[in-house]
Amino acid sequence: MTAVGPVTIDMYLPGFPEIEREFATQGVEKTMSAYLIGIALGQLVYGPISDRFGRKPPLYAGFALYALGSLGCMLSSSMTMLMSMRVLQALGACGGMVIGRAIIRDRCEPHEAARAFSILMAIVALGPILAPSMGGVVVTAFGWRGVFVFQALLAVLLVISMHLVLTESRDPIAVRPFSVPAVAVDYRTLIRDRAFIGYTLAGAFGMASLFAYVTGAPAVLIEGYGLSPQQFGWLLGVNGFAFMAASRLNIVALRKRTPSQLLARTVWVPAIIGSVLTTLTLAFDVPLWLFVALQLSFFVGVARVTPHAAALGLGPYAHIAGAASAMMGALQSTIPVLVGFALAYYNNGEPATLAIMMTIGAFGAGIAYEWGKANRS
Repeated sequence: MTAVGPVTIDMYLPGFPEIEREFATQGVEKTMSAYLIGIALGQLVYGPISDRFGRKPPLYAGFALYALGSLGCMLSSSMTMLMSMRVLQALGACGGMVIGRAIIRDRCEPHEAARAFSILMAIVALGPILAPSMGGVVVTAFGWRGVFVFQALLAVLLVISMHLVLTESRDPIAVRPFSVPAVAVDYRTLIRDRAFIGYTLAGAFGMASLFAYVTGAPAVLIEGYGLSPQQFGWLLGVNGFAFMAASRLNIVALRKRTPSQLLARTVWVPAIIGSVLTTLTLAFDVPLWLFVALQLSFFVGVARVTPHAAALGLGPYAHIAGAASAMMGALQSTIPVLVGFALAYYNNGEPATLAIMMTIGAFGAGIAYEWGKANRS
């Protein structure tokens, strides 16, 4: 369920050049940003709805929308239509993302939640491992439209699996009212909590740095380094192993330290790695192996940060887990959208440009953490 996001983002990446050629339009990266706009807006609705009606009912409607959006993407005749259908697809997919986090908070306290988020990250990492390589095969065999047919079928399988396996986790006693004033009160409480916003922004900027890579990598690796779409898909899939390695490191470290201690130790690591990558790409023609090695180290660093930030941010809000998850998810989608638009505007296919955007996101995560430190317990 939670892997829908990575699959939806990553699977069609090998088709980027083909999409631009077919529509005779540059800026296919904007379709990814359009997807994240839908993710950001939709989560703000799913969260309060799930606090009122439970975790499962909104998921049925969400995956139905996701299937319709996937078919709309497949039938798109222009870049504008593709962007619109990506928004619809996102409005469905975001249900699984926000409700998945809420389910973890329903069942876990912060320390256990950090472990659960780390395990979840390893599961979600199968998306980046499988989706790009599968996307490369599908794009090569059937063209980019075949990717969205696959995603529509995935939605059907998810509904069936969720109906048979997933059990309701929301406490039936702690039902929240669903009205504009009640939802506004919950969101106002969250926005005023400096610690919650600090943790959320730390995760948001970390995700933005990863999104910068995912958005800019096709131009750098396919056009710059000369990889084929299928080779690019396999290489991008290796990123999933970085997430799985980080997940294992997190789980082991949580045996001796708290999520707060681990976050303090790891939050600046991606900024340091990003600075090294930026310096090298500005000074030299970095070979592919070195670029990929540093990028994978960067991914491991970011993946050491985000589970702890999520667990600590959601910790105090068991009574409004859906709304807190929605606010967190919305912010963690909006900031990557801005990074995506900036990269679409400035992207020249140079490794240095991509490295700079990744590093900016990493420094943003560290600064957000320090900004909210005063109110952390």
